[in-house]
Amino acid sequence: MTKRPLIIFCLLAMFVAPVARANVLVTDLSKDQISIRGDFAGETLLLFGAIDPNPHGAIDGVVVVLRGPGENIMLRKKRKTLGIWVNQTAYPMGPLPGFLATVSSAPLADFIPDEERRLLNIGADKLQANMLSGTPSDEEQRAALAAFIRLKQKDRLFAENAQAVEIIDDRLFRAEINLPAGMPVGRYVTEFFAFKNGRVVGYRTGELPVDIVGAGHILGEAAHKQSLLYGLSGVALAVFMGWGVAAIFRRR
Repeated sequence: MTKRPLIIFCLLAMFVAPVARANVLVTDLSKDQISIRGDFAGETLLLFGAIDPNPHGAIDGVVVVLRGPGENIMLRKKRKTLGIWVNQTAYPMGPLPGFLATVSSAPLADFIPDEERRLLNIGADKLQANMLSGTPSDEEQRAALAAFIRLKQKDRLFAENAQAVEIIDDRLFRAEINLPAGMPVGRYVTEFFAFKNGRVVGYRTGELPVDIVGAGHILGEAAHKQSLLYGLSGVALAVFMGWGVAAIFRRR
């Protein structure tokens, strides 16, 4: 081995080793996928793991984030004109998560600096609004994003809980996240953070598939992949049902 590759290898080892030592988390989920059937009324997902206290001592807090698939949305500002609410300015934004749950062992402000939360995209209040068209002012962007978050919270698709992560003996932790009936399908991302003195000392990420199964899956696939055939089938079914009802009444 020449001296140059040896020096490069040593430099890489110097940078990689601290990162490897810093990751003090081992994590897992109670389920490796979520199957949505016709009678799906929501469920609770358990997220858990272990903490290695040796490198840094007892950590300050753990945050778990479950982020749903991204979506582009169109928000329309309404205004009351002559007693009627009509659409005014439109705000196309995206991609923004269709689902977002952030749970922690204590209030986020207690152990994570505000700028660090923004950089790590932790919490709905740190989401960034990407405008797909137009040039709205910063104030309009913030107002549109706040409206989007309120709508998601109303539908129970955005949630935060500062006491949902339980740390046991500074070595184990567990958290529960409620999955509502109206959760979007797709690939969800899980993120686990461990913090010490305001910085990340442990991080793990993974994926959680959420799929529709059964007859709903077949209809959904047909609607998206064979839209013309799906539409013609719907029209044919409606005509057949109408003809059947008319035939029954003629006999009477």
